[in-house]
Amino acid sequence: MTDDETAVGPADRAAPARRSRSELRALLIEAGLEVLRQDGLGTGAEQLTFKRVFERVASTTGVRVTNASVIGRVWDNLAEYQSAVVAAVASEEVTDQEEAVVAATAGYLATVDRSTPEARRCAVREVMRLAADANLSVGTTSRPWATVIGIWALASGARRTGPPGPVYDALRTSYTALEDRAVAETEALLVHFGLRTRPPLDVRQFSRSITSLVQGSALRDRAGPCMRGIELPSGPGGALQDWTVLGVGMDALVDQFFEVDPDWVPEPGP
Repeated sequence: MTDDETAVGPADRAAPARRSRSELRALLIEAGLEVLRQDGLGTGAEQLTFKRVFERVASTTGVRVTNASVIGRVWDNLAEYQSAVVAAVASEEVTDQEEAVVAATAGYLATVDRSTPEARRCAVREVMRLAADANLSVGTTSRPWATVIGIWALASGARRTGPPGPVYDALRTSYTALEDRAVAETEALLVHFGLRTRPPLDVRQFSRSITSLVQGSALRDRAGPCMRGIELPSGPGGALQDWTVLGVGMDALVDQFFEVDPDWVPEPGP
């Protein structure tokens, strides 16, 4: 048996296959991600020891990996490997919340009354209520989302003594992608409901405000549920509806950033 990694399935015992550096790197990065997804981030990536990751690789793929096959060949040391996994987490685009919001609002958006400015504003309020509830539900239960948020917190709290590294670069890239999608979704909402921004504010600033509010509310609710339990007479005919603190805040941001567009013309139906 060599000291390098080998496939230990019955068909491979006679002729162990040596994996390339890129293949081994991808295998161990994915194993490290699985450990973090399962156990959470904790205070960092300290739980990502080579022993633990090698055991995960062996149990899930049947590949045996040793220190000799990794250190000096793929990474110089454990810290370098841990940084690579953290950067991989930072680069992930978690879309759990976005998908939940679409699922929660799609049916309502397809049938909503947009015949008057008042009806359109009430409709946007309902969208904010539904979107906030979906965001909060996913934000307080999604492990991938919590792991990525944990990386953001670690990166923002770390002492920087040099130029941005791969973790910062990955965070910037993933966050820019998230923000671009949020801007596009908001612009589509404005067109649908005949709203426009209040100068000098813009849609990107609104998206950043909403995203920050969603993330902060989800983190606060994880620490101790406190975002629900509000009843407001926002339903048809003043009927009471369940609201969240997040929803109230999101709806308030709508009033600050947007106003009715007097020149709006509804887009043609299908």
